[in-house]
Amino acid sequence: MSAPTLIPIVQVSASPSPAARALPVAAGASGKPQDQLRRPLRDLRISVTDRCNFRCTYCMPRSVFTPDYPYLQRSELLSFDEITRFARIALSQGVEKIRLTGGEPLLRKDLPTLVAQLAALSPALEVTLTTNAALLAKFAAPLKAAGLHRITVSLDALDDAVFKRMNDADYSVAQVLAGIHAAQAAGFEQIKVNCVVQKSVNFDQVLPLAQHFKGSGVTLR
Repeated sequence: MSAPTLIPIVQVSASPSPAARALPVAAGASGKPQDQLRRPLRDLRISVTDRCNFRCTYCMPRSVFTPDYPYLQRSELLSFDEITRFARIALSQGVEKIRLTGGEPLLRKDLPTLVAQLAALSPALEVTLTTNAALLAKFAAPLKAAGLHRITVSLDALDDAVFKRMNDADYSVAQVLAGIHAAQAAGFEQIKVNCVVQKSVNFDQVLPLAQHFKGSGVTLR
């Protein structure tokens, strides 16, 4: 049996160094890439923007992401056609699910257009979105019409003071809940809510969140 082909993939961190190491990814018997445990690569995350309207202290703290932070210029971002072309290649290599992320992906202009392009690649492709949901009330219906399958929302507290302290951008819990309700009204059935739990910050919000979403059809994680 011949040795597997190794494909170098650069590991990118929040603070990439010039010496970023390459992770060997093996190709299986089919020639399609596998991870280091020989599992097929089925999921692909695509960041459509590096900008976010939140300044969560554990993710994009205001002390780092200041008003003069050097975000990518629009000309440096992949166009929708370029993203779709890459996604088409990924599908040919065994990818079955694409998750659109950011930053905050709903800040990318005309995002439903990209969703429609991706959904048209294959009826078997699952297109999903991770969002803070502050803008979701506006975009839930267009995203559903474009072919988006699932939504995952980030919500760290039900208490407004705690939530605003964590997002550090004065967005309210009501805005996020309105986005979730709009998504349900648009027909999304598999909505998940991710909560980042921090000791002495929002630990006391776990039970209220669980009680709020119990029986709602929304999965809290």
